Amino acid sequence: MKPSFNYFNRGVVSALAALVLVTGCGKSGDDDKQPDQIYEVTRGDFNVVITANGVLDAVKRYAVEAPSVSKQGLDIVFAVADQAVLKKGDLIVEFSDESYLDELEAQNIKIEEGEKNLMILEQDYQMKIADIVSAIKAATDALRVSEEALEKYVSEDAPLAKRSLQQELEAARQAVEDEEQNLISLKASLLSASMGDEDARLKIEGQVESSESKIENLESAEGEAAYNLRIFKQYTFPQQSRKLEQNQVKAEMDLQKQLVNSAAQRLQIEGKILTQKRLLKSLQQQRADLLKNISMLKVTAPVDGTITYGDPNPRRRNQQQKDIQVGTTMNRSEIIGSIPDLSQLVVNVDVPEISRSKINVGMRAEMRIKALPNLRLSGTVERISDMASSLVFWDRSSPKIYPTIISLEQNDPSLRPGMTVEVDMISEVIANVVFVPVESLFAREGAVYCQVKKATGAEERQIVMGRSSSSFVEILEGLDEGDRVLLSREEL
Repeated sequence: MKPSFNYFNRGVVSALAALVLVTGCGKSGDDDKQPDQIYEVTRGDFNVVITANGVLDAVKRYAVEAPSVSKQGLDIVFAVADQAVLKKGDLIVEFSDESYLDELEAQNIKIEEGEKNLMILEQDYQMKIADIVSAIKAATDALRVSEEALEKYVSEDAPLAKRSLQQELEAARQAVEDEEQNLISLKASLLSASMGDEDARLKIEGQVESSESKIENLESAEGEAAYNLRIFKQYTFPQQSRKLEQNQVKAEMDLQKQLVNSAAQRLQIEGKILTQKRLLKSLQQQRADLLKNISMLKVTAPVDGTITYGDPNPRRRNQQQKDIQVGTTMNRSEIIGSIPDLSQLVVNVDVPEISRSKINVGMRAEMRIKALPNLRLSGTVERISDMASSLVFWDRSSPKIYPTIISLEQNDPSLRPGMTVEVDMISEVIANVVFVPVESLFAREGAVYCQVKKATGAEERQIVMGRSSSSFVEILEGLDEGDRVLLSREEL
């Protein structure tokens, strides 16, 4: 896109000559077919402008995209017409849900199977817990019995047996002592009887022998009682205590083993339940995602407005776009179109690289709409891209441009995004100078001339140019205010 402006000075006479030769500006009196027009030289202001074509666009656009669903290949089964007027929530495009419904049915079957498997595992868990509780109770009871047996033996049975043996030993000793006293008494009686009655003496002698025999038997019984008490203390009690202690330790070990096994069994089945729950949760999440994807297959209007199909990027809008209609296949998140906010519009202009240095943010701009020739707009250069882009975004060899945004100072209900706009960006206002239209000048032999109208005809006069625009040239020397110069009819 070439801006229609030129900068004249004393070094561009040859360029002016070329322009004049092409357009026929300043031809002298031999050509009677095209009468000349007259321009009166004045002092005043004129603008140096950079002219370019731009496109109306909304400051804010609500993008409408194909849903970001899990499957590629979205087939349109319904679409409103381009430029349809919509209310918020109105359906714009609907995509086929056939493959999603098939997958949803399969997912529901998987979830039902997962729920059944989870129920079976939980029932097995309850039965296993009952078995574990029963086994732990049995082991606990066995430990309690062994502890009670040891405690009873140590605290009751063993002391009772020991006391009984001690009592038997004491009774045997007492019997021996008693019999020994009896023997002493008998022997005393025997001494008394030896001096008396013979029969009495013989009888007492028999009693002495019997007592002595009895003492031997009682001493033997005393020795046996002492032996039994010693055996109890040295062997019976330690062995029985140790046996009962071993039974208690074994019962404790059995209980500990049962607790460990029970914990392992419980953890194992709880792990299976947890795994099944995670699987079921994953399946349910997948179903939820499917339902969400299915709900996303209906694309609705985010706001009130008019839908415009195609890429809202003004530089890509004219590139090849898919037809949004029934049967078209789109990709995930592919742009369907946009709904512009018509309350505030701007003009997008691609400024050629050669003109970048001549425009600045804040520069005034005058605009004309090709589709609305009677409408005139004004605005300001709002933003200029810092980086150059390719005119054809995918072709790096295409001319470089600087995307520029011009804000509008007024709005009109007839304006629509996409309208072509002719933009004049005012780069300089040349004030209080003598100037003439560029059509009044012509070049010859390295100098610039114009024809001044006189009463007797036209006078050719050499001039010195200053600054210029595409329409006017500042005159430094050669013309004064009030002079009348001839213009070419072809340039009017």
